Amino acid sequence: MKALVKFILQVIYNVVFVTFFLITGPFFLWRLWRRGKLLPQFGQRFGVYSHKVRDQLRSGADLWIHAVSVGEVKLARVLISRLREIQPGLRIVVSTTTGTGFNLAKTQLADENTFVIYNPIDFLWSVVGAFSLIRPKRLILVESEIWPNYLWCARRRHIPVYLVNTRLSDRTEERYRRMRWLIGPLLQDIDLIFAQDETDVGRLTQAGFGPETIFNLGSLKYDVAALDTAKEHDVSAWWDRTGWSTGQLILLGGSTHPGEEEVLARIYRELRNDWPNLRLVLAPRHANRGGSIRDLCERMGLKTVTRTQLAEATSPLSNGSSPDVLVVDSTGELSSLYRRATLAFVGKSLRGQGGQNFIEAAPVGTPIVVGPNMQNFKVITREFLSRQAIVQVTDEFELANCLHALFASDEIRKQLGTRARETFKANLGAAQRTAKVILRSFENGKH
Repeated sequence: MKALVKFILQVIYNVVFVTFFLITGPFFLWRLWRRGKLLPQFGQRFGVYSHKVRDQLRSGADLWIHAVSVGEVKLARVLISRLREIQPGLRIVVSTTTGTGFNLAKTQLADENTFVIYNPIDFLWSVVGAFSLIRPKRLILVESEIWPNYLWCARRRHIPVYLVNTRLSDRTEERYRRMRWLIGPLLQDIDLIFAQDETDVGRLTQAGFGPETIFNLGSLKYDVAALDTAKEHDVSAWWDRTGWSTGQLILLGGSTHPGEEEVLARIYRELRNDWPNLRLVLAPRHANRGGSIRDLCERMGLKTVTRTQLAEATSPLSNGSSPDVLVVDSTGELSSLYRRATLAFVGKSLRGQGGQNFIEAAPVGTPIVVGPNMQNFKVITREFLSRQAIVQVTDEFELANCLHALFASDEIRKQLGTRARETFKANLGAAQRTAKVILRSFENGKH
């Protein structure tokens, strides 16, 4: 009976999915074409691969790791690093959905034993084509990227499926619980689920995942931050051109979103009445907003310069022309900037929704403040709050009071930064634990 129900679900899903794609697909393809983002490997989306790719994968792969975009690719990178420390010769295929994720994977992961492709759209024929080419011994899905045909194809081929660094948003958990009768049989096709903390273990069980398959191995994001910090960029060449002295206080707004820069600029204007040597650095989540943020700050009476302007300068700015505000209109340098900050506010948490990852600030002991909206980083936020390793504020008024109190006390800032560093160190090792479990399953011949 269960087999019949599953077969009916598969038929219904594939009919609905194909119908939905036929209706909406042309619109999305047109948008991609207008933006010039039609992929050169577009055929891979439909399970069609070049002779070169087929030759590369002639011997198949030990692992197929699916990582949707940049964030998941970074998680895959640190996991692969730990896997290779234990078993260097593993053949691994990494699939991504986005162009930015693909480019990052190509740059940082591709080598003679690691192959990068675009993931196939969840059409049955596309996924079958990918499985036939890759022939993986294990399928690893990063975080919560669950596609029915992936799971069904893996099950028919007796390929164990692992879900790593898993978390569920409130909305996803509620949807899974409401549709448990429909989604439950699908979730049972996942062999092992590696949760980020004990709270997630309970949430995953309530959502319909098999409790005997769920294990708390910690969050890979700590290991990613450790790797990023170790390889941080040297920003001295352009930073020194600000004309700022080493003794100046720096308030850094990291990964800020629209509206938050104005809030920080207003608060900064008030703070510098008490701390004239305070300077503001704004590093927006989207670097292309740098020009508009510079204009905003200048309208507020703040002398402002962008990172691009500093890079183009031939000499350091003099004291008279030294800026109040630096706008970082570049990418990939935020972890280095946290090292130079006296205090950091991490964005998309006050005016945006979901928050941004603040872990990069923790290894260097930077005191961290976030807003109320940290839904996308619940596990990490909860861990840091429980150890009094960050400060979370509810609104702009509380943020202003909090920053004033922190700048007023060197000792409180030092304690906050120390607790952040200690919390970070205490949570390292999830990548190694995950790698060991995966490779142990090879030794056992099953999950």
